[in-house]
Amino acid sequence: MVNNLSVADRLAVIAAKLAATSIRRLGLGLGSNLPGRIARKLSPSVLKNISAQSDKGVIAVTGTNGKSTTSGILSSILRSAGFTFAHNRQGANLVTGITATMVESADWTGGLRADLCLFEIDEAALPVVAREVPIGSIVVTNLFRDQLDRFGELDTTSRLIRTGIDINKSQALLNADDPNVAQMTVEGKSIFFGIQSVEGAAASASQSELAYCSKCEEEVKYSQVFYGQLGHWYCPKCSHKRPEPSVFASQVSVGATSSRFHLSVDGRDFECTLPLPGLFNVYNAVAASAAAHSLGISYLAIQAGLKEYSTLFGRSEKIVIDGKTIMVQLIKNPAGASQAVASCVKDDKARVLIAINDNLADGRDISWLWDADFEQLSQGKAHIIVSGQRAHDMAVRMKYAGVDQSLIATEPRLAAALKDGLDKLGPGETLWLLPTYTCLLELQKIFKGMGHAMSGT
Repeated sequence: MVNNLSVADRLAVIAAKLAATSIRRLGLGLGSNLPGRIARKLSPSVLKNISAQSDKGVIAVTGTNGKSTTSGILSSILRSAGFTFAHNRQGANLVTGITATMVESADWTGGLRADLCLFEIDEAALPVVAREVPIGSIVVTNLFRDQLDRFGELDTTSRLIRTGIDINKSQALLNADDPNVAQMTVEGKSIFFGIQSVEGAAASASQSELAYCSKCEEEVKYSQVFYGQLGHWYCPKCSHKRPEPSVFASQVSVGATSSRFHLSVDGRDFECTLPLPGLFNVYNAVAASAAAHSLGISYLAIQAGLKEYSTLFGRSEKIVIDGKTIMVQLIKNPAGASQAVASCVKDDKARVLIAINDNLADGRDISWLWDADFEQLSQGKAHIIVSGQRAHDMAVRMKYAGVDQSLIATEPRLAAALKDGLDKLGPGETLWLLPTYTCLLELQKIFKGMGHAMSGT
């Protein structure tokens, strides 16, 4: 599209680009937020006007878990299909971070050459962005409790997302297996995705969020549960039930480092490989595939994009240091932590480092640790190091999870904990790092000091 930016927009782009360059050269960070703040201060319309230049508009990904990975997988599929796009790949998903991404993607005059814009958007930021930018499609991954001290209960988060959808009457791509998401349906503008079957799946609703029928307000029941409240749900009082997804995975097989499944897209079935562990990542892949299909992307490009996906910062990211393997998986709420642990325990040569902070970006309330299924770790003989500001709290949680006390080491200093974990790592073993967000940022700096850059940093 034609570059119709105002003088203020162009000045905002120049100032923000200079700021980003300075931040990186001085080693002060990635420049993923401050340049956006500067640009918006100089021109409040800069996000709207840059993104308006994309040929196919904007697609957004939101939800409590899986935003970064879903949008990352979708970006891999887009590349396989030959698309050019702007994407906030570093995960800065508030309006300032998204603005910084658009400035970064534009040239020095503010011109943007992109087929579309792919935004990962925080649930609370979705209405803010939607009021500035016409969002054509919104993918909603799931709704789990996440940072209750910030959002409140799930109905608040749900209302924020629904408001974001309604502002532009966006097409909604919804997780059919999450009743709290599936019932956000938009008449004539909804596409559903989900999972049909999992090999060897053991139903567990231990992290389930309560869900009620939108028709009669009865609590929903399940014929099959995959994890949390995700599964094949129905209302026992009326005929309301899980909608049939047009994009779904079946015969899902999840390993310690990868997953396999059959993907069905509008009746066409093909086998897929995803280089990520965890059932939660299969959901992310299916969500991304549904979004790709809505853009008219072929099944061959979807298949290739899934197979060629490379991990994002701290999301099932594999790092090798001096021949020793590390797997990093961000944890931030009960459902995500439980699924990360479920992947970890599939590795019979795992050592574990769990790092918990309670800074503002992590959420001050760490009571969620007691809702996560750390009991899975009691079944094995993996050595576990607990670290971070709340290392002692995590050690207590491990005790009550039934983990052998002789296997637990407490080291609040993250650099020392990482060194200890690597020093004790034997041949063929993997150190699984499960950090909260600010611990992940600290790990990124520690790895950089060791001469190893994490993905996207």
